[in-house]
Amino acid sequence: MTKLDYLLAIAAVITFVLAASVLVSLYAKNKSNQSAKKVDILEEKDVLTLSLRVLGLNISNAWFISMACSLSSSSWFLAKLYYPEASTSAFIISIVVFVTCFITVIDLAHYKLAKFEHHFLEFIETVQSCLSTGLSLQQSMQFADEHADPYIKKQSSLLLQRMSMGSDAETSFAPLIERYNCETVRLFAHSIITHTQSQCDLTDMLKSVCNMMSLRTLDRQQLKAKLSGTKYAAVFSGFLPYALIPLFSYTDPTWFEPLLNDPNGIAFITVALLCQLFGFLWLRLSLRVTL
Repeated sequence: MTKLDYLLAIAAVITFVLAASVLVSLYAKNKSNQSAKKVDILEEKDVLTLSLRVLGLNISNAWFISMACSLSSSSWFLAKLYYPEASTSAFIISIVVFVTCFITVIDLAHYKLAKFEHHFLEFIETVQSCLSTGLSLQQSMQFADEHADPYIKKQSSLLLQRMSMGSDAETSFAPLIERYNCETVRLFAHSIITHTQSQCDLTDMLKSVCNMMSLRTLDRQQLKAKLSGTKYAAVFSGFLPYALIPLFSYTDPTWFEPLLNDPNGIAFITVALLCQLFGFLWLRLSLRVTL
């Protein structure tokens, strides 16, 4: 083996360690007592489970990991088919595909959950306003459901239907929290459950929840604005190089021939892809700030 082969092997090991760290973080164990007979519906789930539920994918984590492994293996065979001698590069590509599956699902779920949380906060504010006028909880939720955003209309209607049929608050909120396990939904559920158990003043509780979540939304917007430069840097570093390839090929069809025909060309491309991958993941990690 040459020095370049040793370098690629070390890069492959580092990439494998990175993928393993992603799996470990996704399988972080819940701090709740596993011996409890009754599952707390307000308990937070791990990242992968939450992402699959938000996207409506009713599959287990094992099934998703199996599909990611299948895609990773397919990419390895395709790379070996076109470049039989590039075993290390094919392995690195398969790891990249494996990690990309998790990144895609988590980012899509994060976007969808943030959008749902924004519209659900408007639903809570409508309920609180109706309660302040003297309407009952059932009437307030009925009015809020009629004027709810189409994005949350289905979930709010199902919640109202379960409560109208006589289900207790904890049972009524369980499917909603199972699907959209976010702070706004959990706080609203806490308030309704506490009200049904102790008959406390629900209007003031929901007012406090709305004020707290509104301040949290404002902090998120300010933080998002401050990180906009990092976001665009991640986008450009992740997609701009691939967008320039067709332009270079159109300008000069022989642009990449020296690199592809060189015996070490695949190794250089692999190292470049690794550097880009680590840079993109580092910038993405910098953007994952939660409040």
